[in-house]
Amino acid sequence: MSDNINSVEEQSPRLRPVAELLMALQFLTRLPIPFVRTIDPVPLSQAMRSFGLAGAALGAAGGAFLVALNFLHLPGLITAAIALGFGLLVTGALHEDGLADTADGLFGGKTRERRLEIMRDSRIGTYGASALVLAYIIKASAYQVLLTQPPQQVILILAASAAFSRAMVVDMMWATRPARSDGLSHLAGRPTRSVGLFAIVTAGAFAIWAGWAIDPVTGVIAMAVALAITGVMRRVAMRLIGGQTGDICGAVQVLTECGMLCAYLASIH
Repeated sequence: MSDNINSVEEQSPRLRPVAELLMALQFLTRLPIPFVRTIDPVPLSQAMRSFGLAGAALGAAGGAFLVALNFLHLPGLITAAIALGFGLLVTGALHEDGLADTADGLFGGKTRERRLEIMRDSRIGTYGASALVLAYIIKASAYQVLLTQPPQQVILILAASAAFSRAMVVDMMWATRPARSDGLSHLAGRPTRSVGLFAIVTAGAFAIWAGWAIDPVTGVIAMAVALAITGVMRRVAMRLIGGQTGDICGAVQVLTECGMLCAYLASIH
């Protein structure tokens, strides 16, 4: 019995990256991610190191689904809408919920306290609905255009956008203090500098790789767009509510992904 325990303990350091990736996927999706006995769950603040890798996997899966769906020869917009729905089903619309709450709170409240109160409300308002519609239009339109590109390029672009946008969530949590002391962002724990940098660097590699397939500077431009959007969101959040929340982080993911898709598509055309 003791030999088995020692074996598990010896394997744990080598299995830690796997545990981090599984925890990241468990948090970012609604997929039933199992943990085997030899892999102990890690704290979410540490698993954020793998948010970029998890995002790349999700984006690649979505891209593969979009490419496969295109073989049915449905109208492009319908194909794009179904692929968009597939992504929402896998992630449980986690980040989209944050975008809606952020839009309602930041635009609907007049004071810090009122904005945070609105963001905590599960009901969706006009600003939130409008933000979701605009985001869905951008993503569906991007998917429709991507259908005209080679399959490997489609998968790369969606993987890169999904990866780097989720790395921006880690950046927001690492570099911005929580606005609440009891919200999801606070309870998840603040990632360390090394965790944030690792997430950004690994996701940045995907962004450069995808951009290189189009044009050498495209990946850099796409990352610059994402960083700019994150910077604006950080400044707005600090000014209006005094920090970041889980909803703010969700909004950052959706907005940066949309921005990166636009940057990639602008280079294609």
